[in-house]
Amino acid sequence: MSRSTILSVTVLFLLAAALITAGCTGSTVAPASGEIKKFSSPEEIRQYIEENTKLAAEEEGETYWAANDGALMRTGAAVPQAAAESTAKGLAVSAPSVSTGAGAGAADFSQTNVQVAGVDEPDFVKNDGKYIYLISGDTLTIVDAYPATTASIISKTTLDDMPKEIFISGDRLVLFMTATATMGTDEAVLYGSQMKSMPYYRNTNQVTRVLFYDISNRKSPKVIKDYTVDGDYVDARLIGSNLYLVSRENVYVYRDQEITVPCLRENARCVVTPEVYYFDNPERSYAFTTVSSFDMPTGSEKDAKTYLVGSGNIMYVSTGAMFISYQKYHNVYRPVRGGPVILEEDVVSGGSTPSSAAPTTKVLWEDFNRMSEAEKQRVLADMKAQEEEKIARKEIDQSTTVIHKIAIDNGAITYIARGEVPGYLDSQFSMDEYNNNLRVATTSNVYTTQGSYEYNNVFVLDPSMKTIGSLTHIAEQEKIYSTRFIGDRLYMVTFKRMDPFFVIDLSNPSAPKVLGKLKIPGYSDYLHPYDSTHIIGLGKETSTNEWGGVSAQGIKLALFDVSDVEHPTQVGKVEIGDAGSDSAALSDHKAFLFSKEKNLLVIPARVVQQNVPQDKKLSGDQPRVWYGAYVFGVNPDTGFVLRGTVEHGTQGEKYYYYGTSKNEVKRSLYIGDTLYTLSTAKILANPLENINKTVATITLDSREDVLYPPVYAIE
Repeated sequence: MSRSTILSVTVLFLLAAALITAGCTGSTVAPASGEIKKFSSPEEIRQYIEENTKLAAEEEGETYWAANDGALMRTGAAVPQAAAESTAKGLAVSAPSVSTGAGAGAADFSQTNVQVAGVDEPDFVKNDGKYIYLISGDTLTIVDAYPATTASIISKTTLDDMPKEIFISGDRLVLFMTATATMGTDEAVLYGSQMKSMPYYRNTNQVTRVLFYDISNRKSPKVIKDYTVDGDYVDARLIGSNLYLVSRENVYVYRDQEITVPCLRENARCVVTPEVYYFDNPERSYAFTTVSSFDMPTGSEKDAKTYLVGSGNIMYVSTGAMFISYQKYHNVYRPVRGGPVILEEDVVSGGSTPSSAAPTTKVLWEDFNRMSEAEKQRVLADMKAQEEEKIARKEIDQSTTVIHKIAIDNGAITYIARGEVPGYLDSQFSMDEYNNNLRVATTSNVYTTQGSYEYNNVFVLDPSMKTIGSLTHIAEQEKIYSTRFIGDRLYMVTFKRMDPFFVIDLSNPSAPKVLGKLKIPGYSDYLHPYDSTHIIGLGKETSTNEWGGVSAQGIKLALFDVSDVEHPTQVGKVEIGDAGSDSAALSDHKAFLFSKEKNLLVIPARVVQQNVPQDKKLSGDQPRVWYGAYVFGVNPDTGFVLRGTVEHGTQGEKYYYYGTSKNEVKRSLYIGDTLYTLSTAKILANPLENINKTVATITLDSREDVLYPPVYAIE
């Protein structure tokens, strides 16, 4: 074989190798570096969606569109629903108290447990030191709660749509609801001055209602503003006097029908039609994500922008920016194409004299040229096997998280940049902005031709959303259960069989690193700072079952000492109940009540006791179930001290896992020296110095078919 022949073969094999690699990467269309753009017409939006969703599907090697009754309908998997901005000491705190405007109330009262200091989050219950405001079934209820001995309901407002959450500030209350709006076929929407009238492409659509109430007279709340925004309610934030709302509407393109862009209406009159922005980036599906802002004292609208992006709703908000994320899923099951590869540095043999053994060391082209035809074939076959092994080990992430950064400043909404990181987020606590950088923790589920597995990552993105630092392959074959960013540290819990509690250093944004870890049974679903060297973990205890697997047991409270970052320790642990026990705080941080100043930690609990004597069980073989709240003090040296419990009820006729009981505690708060615990059925008031004593009971709407919004239910 001549040298020129060898070189020709080399080129062919290099081309084949490129095909092999291309066939195994599973990559989607590269994200456009591009700048955000603005649509000029609904027809342009329609054409863009049709072209790009098809392109995304073709690039993935899949068909996501199928003809159905003459309309283009999206098919395929649905996108799942799926760190505190620090104070000077790097500790998360609750939203600040506000002027109540509510008469004589307690100076000291709890606020919603929030992720970022100064950024209030909505909830179905709020208090201002005098009154408790809550959504009770289909009713907005106001309770004159302080002092507790004279507590009573002073107003009940029946709501005609599905209530979600509320904010309060002084004499203003804002209520968010979801509704289905029925549109007439002749109704037209104008998109700025350039749009023509167009029919709605369906008879109904989901909208978010925003009601501003004047509550200066708590006995008679009055609606002063009534808005609707197209799309489902996603989330909201209150920063000072500026209220920000995020709503989302999935976009389905129907043949011969025009796109209807979102609109902000006041009393059914369109007052703002936001301009729609987009990127040159194909997606499998699209949604209109609308960010609206309002002035809290007056209820007037301030700004609104709509972005045509992928569908998702995990959101993190700092005092100056909003980060909205969604998942992109990749088709990784693609056939391997191509053939062997020859690279000079990969050609190996047993030495200058060929042998019949498999090649093992580098040879020159001259060595290859002196081989017999059979030996050459063995070398080529070995090189092909080596290359395919390399490709087989190549990791292909099955999902990417896209994050959009939007600046918010005194109600003004300005798009900043878009970034991407491999993997998926666990919750809003997976993101945190610190020193103008965004830190992100993800779990990657990767695919290789030898199988799939999981690991975890930490990424740092600069203000322009470019990745400047990364730490990958943390805790392989486990996934993230909880994270908490505090200052230049990340505390992270992963889990599969054990609970590795990681301390990760982010002081150098370009080089995150693991400082230390602790492996213990169980896991934490939520992490909360106690002080600069102690972290509280709330999750589940685990045990090995009879099949050798891991089973969740009771609710677990753990206190971690991280003063020695390389060797964190667990200084205290409490387990509440047996398998089947649960807490609202495991899935919603707003149900977690903590005050270091009051030495107060309150955990709502549904406690299942499996090992109860038969004569003590409530009914036959059913385990005993207790509903209420556990109240602890926290000692940084020894852990948790039980201060008492508040009981709301015990097992009734329903088996505990069939649904949410009306007696299950969902929230707790304090006003002055009184603890208030809330279930669907009632509010109980107990003095902090004597937790076991109930001094007041406020009965709420306890109809079995009317509970708090389902998002708060624990199944």
